[in-house]
Amino acid sequence: MFPVSRSRLRRRTMLSLIAALVATAAPLARPATAETLLRTMVSSDIRGLMPGTSPDVATGAVLQQIYEGLVAWRADGTVAPMLAETIETSADGRTVTFTLRQGVTFHNGQPLTSREVVWTWQRFLDPKQPWQCRTNFDGTRQIKITGVEALDAQRVAFHLAEPSGVFLSMMARSDCDSTGIAHPDSVDAEGRWVKAIGTGPFMLEEWRKGQYVQLARFAGYASRSEPTDGLSGAKRAGLDRVRFTLIPDPSTARVALQSGNLDVWPEVDPTMAAELRGAPGLKILDAPTAGLNAILIQSRDPVLADARVRQAIAIAIDTDGLREGLYAGYGRPGTSLVASTSRNYGPVQQQGFGHDLDKARRLLREGGYAGRPVVITTNSQFGLMKDTGILLQAMLQAIGIKAEVETIEFGAQLDRYFKGRYQLMVWNVTPYLDPIFSFDRFVGGPDASPDKVWRSEAANNLLARLFALDNAAARQPVFDDLHRLFLNDAPLSIWINRATISGVSAKVQGFEPWAGLKPRFWNVTLGQ
Repeated sequence: MFPVSRSRLRRRTMLSLIAALVATAAPLARPATAETLLRTMVSSDIRGLMPGTSPDVATGAVLQQIYEGLVAWRADGTVAPMLAETIETSADGRTVTFTLRQGVTFHNGQPLTSREVVWTWQRFLDPKQPWQCRTNFDGTRQIKITGVEALDAQRVAFHLAEPSGVFLSMMARSDCDSTGIAHPDSVDAEGRWVKAIGTGPFMLEEWRKGQYVQLARFAGYASRSEPTDGLSGAKRAGLDRVRFTLIPDPSTARVALQSGNLDVWPEVDPTMAAELRGAPGLKILDAPTAGLNAILIQSRDPVLADARVRQAIAIAIDTDGLREGLYAGYGRPGTSLVASTSRNYGPVQQQGFGHDLDKARRLLREGGYAGRPVVITTNSQFGLMKDTGILLQAMLQAIGIKAEVETIEFGAQLDRYFKGRYQLMVWNVTPYLDPIFSFDRFVGGPDASPDKVWRSEAANNLLARLFALDNAAARQPVFDDLHRLFLNDAPLSIWINRATISGVSAKVQGFEPWAGLKPRFWNVTLGQ
């Protein structure tokens, strides 16, 4: 008898669980008239059924198949109507009126009317509800909705305290699940969100917590006619069911894909992509995303208060080395909070901090760095983030910084992030197809909330100008000015524009990774 390591035993246990979950779907695997079940995965369980309940990828990947909003993002970050047929803005810019599409029904068979839109938005704006996107619309971040009014069965008006050039884009944000419209039957008598009744191409069939989420094709889905683009346009449910199995371990996911127990691994670990490429029966697909990997630099910390010290840290980071070592060369060099996939990524945004150790050492001296410890906070849940912290430590030590790594649980790291309790932090930025929200995530005035790492009156004023503009050409010079200020203030370093790498069975047709990261299972089919 040979000894078995604990890690191997855990993988065996996970594979046994996956096999058992797949076995429960065996009746769907008959040829000829068989129903199609596509087996995919999430690395963590979903966090709820209310649209916009959490910005994490797993929750969003499931809910974006179920819910649709009045508008949606195209792949380039522009806004398209979704449940809305027409959108009209009043002359003073303070009222936006949506006329709903005819023939749209919810998963429970009820028609979409303005009543459900008003009900959903009343839930969103209620401070008692756990909606993480509320500050986008309650006046905390430029936009304040003062009322949502049903004008008739097909028209609903949103009243704003002030005109906003980005109101529609804020509604379309994918980290808020496109502010999807739900039917009131989604909540129970106590107001708890116990169902997910939307208008999307798939409906919730079963959520077995800690194991899987299964969706079923919605036969009554009313698709738009425009070409598919990002989260907008035509959607067709070509699959009878989609099952998201919880698989936290990348090695287990790799074996499941290779053994045929998984049809789509949406986010392949980059270090495993080369091994899987060329494997029989598999396709490895990749696409650039709007997601960014960053090192946050806390300017309120006395050791890092001088901009020259922060610049030295940014210049010491070998971004090409990190990208090659951690992402196997996938992705694009990171230079700006404007992602390289954006139409606003131009010549100015291509100018980064550069990598120059002698310059970094000089800036450290000029900034008065006196050898005090600088702690890099990362987490133990995501291996790439943990490894980033270790490599960053060596890079900073090379210019004379006494760098230390603190590895904590991701939940604790998230708490530290929102409270601003760190010196340096390894952080991944969600894909914002409209780059204004990448800046909005980090920019605030001198008295902003603790999660705003870039506290600058000048940057905050430029951001306010962006929020007021709805003309793309007029926005570009402001994005340029913000980037120049970013290089001077060095509130964080962007070291990569991430790529999405997906492992897909050759039987799967129509699945494509894209700039928005979260997988789209409409317009996908599964062969024998």
